[in-house]
Amino acid sequence: MDPKDEIKSKINIADLVGEYLSLKPAGPQRFRALCPFHSERTPSFHVSADRQIWHCFGCSEGGDCFSFVMRMEGMDFPEALRHLGKKVGVEVKRFAAAESNEKQRLVEANEIAAEFFRTTLASSDLGKVARDYLSRRGIDEALADKFKLGFAPDTWDSMTFALSTRGFQPMEIERAGLALKRKDGSGVFDRFRARIMVPLRDQHGNVVGFTGRAMPGAPDDSAKYMNSPETPIYHKGRLLFGLDLAKQSIKRAGHVIVVEGNLDVIASHKAGIENIVASSGTALTEEHVALLKRFTSTLVFSFDADAAGFKAAQRGIALARAASMDVRVAVLPADAGKDPDDAVQKDPQLWRDAVTKTVPIMQYLIERAVANRDLANVDDKRAVAALVLPELVQITDVIEREHWLQTVSDLLRTDLGQLRASLKTSTAMGAEQQGSRRPERDLSRNSEDGGMLSSRGPMAVGRVPARLSKDEQAARSLLGIFLQDPESRPILILSIDDRFLPTEPLRLLYKAMREEYDSVQSMDQPAHVFFGRMRNRLQASPEDVSLLTQLALHGEDFVAQSPPERVTAQIQELLDSMTASAKDRQRKAIETDIRRAEEAGDHATVEKLIREFNALR
Repeated sequence: MDPKDEIKSKINIADLVGEYLSLKPAGPQRFRALCPFHSERTPSFHVSADRQIWHCFGCSEGGDCFSFVMRMEGMDFPEALRHLGKKVGVEVKRFAAAESNEKQRLVEANEIAAEFFRTTLASSDLGKVARDYLSRRGIDEALADKFKLGFAPDTWDSMTFALSTRGFQPMEIERAGLALKRKDGSGVFDRFRARIMVPLRDQHGNVVGFTGRAMPGAPDDSAKYMNSPETPIYHKGRLLFGLDLAKQSIKRAGHVIVVEGNLDVIASHKAGIENIVASSGTALTEEHVALLKRFTSTLVFSFDADAAGFKAAQRGIALARAASMDVRVAVLPADAGKDPDDAVQKDPQLWRDAVTKTVPIMQYLIERAVANRDLANVDDKRAVAALVLPELVQITDVIEREHWLQTVSDLLRTDLGQLRASLKTSTAMGAEQQGSRRPERDLSRNSEDGGMLSSRGPMAVGRVPARLSKDEQAARSLLGIFLQDPESRPILILSIDDRFLPTEPLRLLYKAMREEYDSVQSMDQPAHVFFGRMRNRLQASPEDVSLLTQLALHGEDFVAQSPPERVTAQIQELLDSMTASAKDRQRKAIETDIRRAEEAGDHATVEKLIREFNALR
């Protein structure tokens, strides 16, 4: 069996999509969720486990397991094929794209390096000093193995030699971020030496880079932390440390905790807190926020009592709020230390308490603004207002904004109406500054398997279709019933006049459906079998496959919601609606032709057209 088909036969698309989105049942073998590809409040993203397809009725995106992973992860088709193959145990030996081949080689190099560092730490004499250090920090063997911690020995070429014996060339090792060129041009040497190695894994668990921590007693000119450089597989603005281990915990908890350091994540796992990720010392980026939004809508930031990390986190907080996420804060008590790692070393319960007693970001900001200020002093009151009002402007929910406005009004003893007016002024000024900006258009390309892919990456805004006319809605419902309900097919074959279908794509698709129906001569062919045969028939046209998917989901909705005794009557109502609209279009066209014939003095044509018009009536 072809690897692509074997993977599709083993994947449950509902389980796959459920790893990213919170799915709600929508009928037998049907689920729905908020679409990850465009902003919406009402779920329009549908998954059919029976047909192994997904489709969003809000932005018209749709496809199968491959197109979903390609959209969510920004992968090309060979990468998605390999990723899903690895997931279900199907070996994919070849890739079509040279870029995918290179990325796979670089991942393999980093995976082998991780094994080398892990073995050195766990069982070699060279790693004993590192093992002792980790033990003193409370990181036992089980925790070290969970994160695949390792040790880079204080040698010049141990790791590069290990990779070369596995067939990697010096240029590949350097491009993987694991080696540096020698100044004399004679080859490469190890980038990481005498450091505890923390593998950086993407959300799928692939090692794409490392953070190396210097050992105690290292020379003063040695950086405490050294990260892999940016490579084709590692981009610090996209990777969140610990996400591969946190995904399920985030979904269970309903929120994610964001910390700064990798060791904060490791310590948190020791304390039993696994819904946690680190930005690895860089500010949270838009791509980070988009990645986290796939799993939850609530972010919890961690700050110590002095809020030393608050300034560094401000941009990430603003990005999360702009993405309509619920932002909260976990505050470490003054005696807990400067970060979660310190708190866990002192007493894990300190950190557990902090993450269970989070506060809304606005409450934290207000408390921070009024700290050490005399609110009887007008200058201090102005300073508080200057800090807080710009934050209130960012709140789009009216009820939430009014709640915090009332809080600030009470604190500053200032009239609520005056504060609200001040806020409106700030909002108007912000809108005026934004007014000349226009969102980029989302250019798209077809995926190999029929889904639509954004050329700007996994979180680009979807294309919102024009509103469907009443007769097109009726036509789509009728063809969807044809796909979904075998017992209705004979009625529809006799009743649908393809001349009355409102668009050419619907007419052509119905013609193909009728041909397929006639070829198998079966009124009771199961819905999933008929859909599969139609998909195979149309596979050369991604647009037709996308339309077929939409119609199938329309049909599923109809069957799920319609009492059996009402099906025939509802079909007739849809036929009447579509036919009436079609005849109305024909009458208007004939009226136009009559006027033209009268202007030309062609009386014979006028009489003929009048007869046609009366026949339609």
